[in-house]
Amino acid sequence: MTEPQSQAQRPTTGEAPFGFDEIFFSRTDERGVIQAGNQIFQRVSAHPWSKLIGAPHKVIRHPDMPKGFFHLFWERLKAERLVSGYVKNRAADGLYYWVYAVVSPMPGGGYISVRIKPSSELFDHCAQEYARILKLEQEQGLTPAESADLIVKRLNELGYTNFEHFMASSLAQELAARDVKLGRKASERARSFADVATAVREARAHTDALCETFSAIEAVPHNMRILASRLEASGGPIAAISSNYGSMSKEISDWVDKFILGKDSAFSSLRHAVSRSRMLSATARVMEEAQVQFDSEADDMLEGGDRLAEKDRLHEVSQKYRKLSDEYLNTVEREATTFGRAVGDMKRLIAGLSTTRMMCKIESARLPDHNESLMAIIDQLDRFQSELEDRLDKIGAITSAVLKAARSLEVGGVAGAPQPASAPTEAA
Repeated sequence: MTEPQSQAQRPTTGEAPFGFDEIFFSRTDERGVIQAGNQIFQRVSAHPWSKLIGAPHKVIRHPDMPKGFFHLFWERLKAERLVSGYVKNRAADGLYYWVYAVVSPMPGGGYISVRIKPSSELFDHCAQEYARILKLEQEQGLTPAESADLIVKRLNELGYTNFEHFMASSLAQELAARDVKLGRKASERARSFADVATAVREARAHTDALCETFSAIEAVPHNMRILASRLEASGGPIAAISSNYGSMSKEISDWVDKFILGKDSAFSSLRHAVSRSRMLSATARVMEEAQVQFDSEADDMLEGGDRLAEKDRLHEVSQKYRKLSDEYLNTVEREATTFGRAVGDMKRLIAGLSTTRMMCKIESARLPDHNESLMAIIDQLDRFQSELEDRLDKIGAITSAVLKAARSLEVGGVAGAPQPASAPTEAA
């Protein structure tokens, strides 16, 4: 059998022993000064309690960590918002240890932190990115704020909407990887959230392609006006078709801005709500596991606080996030319903292209000596309509699947229950 990490001989170099089954716990004041912690935290850090309690949490900070990360971290904490991420720490004896930290503001002030051992593929990639960012900090003399901007830009390049989107995805991946390490079956809730997140990514790819096609369509009215000036007198039928198509193109553009691209669009709100609910659910889960660990620890395994009191704090915060996760699922339902209806409206609008194409064909037949350019436009409209209808069908199907999954994920609620008039608000 593998020797428990709590009994493993500590090496003189390299990584400090830390088990996948172990969860760090610590509580700090609003300045980051350590108020309490569990025995796992003390053992791995190798600092005596006399050096930890009353010390700033940065006493364990490793020089390999980019300053930009902590800038992002503290920006969220000072705004009373939940934060998570990968952190490399340095123990008193010089050993290092990586954790995935989840830190939450506490009612009444201060912060509570739980940390697990990371093991996902994303972790390895992030460690490399940290090294790259740190090198840039040192070579270019970047300020923490400049480094933080660089980190967010890099996350965007990797496909994350923002730092919060990365938090939700990384925590979910670490919990899934931890389940594998511990030989546990992934929870049905976690799998459902993963499926929803995948569906939203697929919908994002289709909406991006949809926007590209819409952008290409915008040139059609202009091309038709040029053609009309060559083939007919002012105010002729081709010019009228061009005008009608221009109006339709404007409606399409407005729809894209309202339902896809806008910061407050239905699709943007849907993506945010899915990511937020997933993050809050995963946070509640890891804090609930920390509570279970408290049950197996003796009273003297915690310093600076009462074991039951600290467990109650964890329970209060985890229940808060579990409830908020469910509220965001209500938001997912509402936005998915809104977006699904909007997709249906757009499909009906796109069907109007058939009329435009038919009118173009009639005019093409009327102008046999000059119909080559007009036929090219008709062919272009055929391709556009076919592609748009295909994309909209796929987006509609994905949106329906997201809506169904969100209803099944609700805890303590009834599918189709009345939804809040606005998205949930929280200092997390």
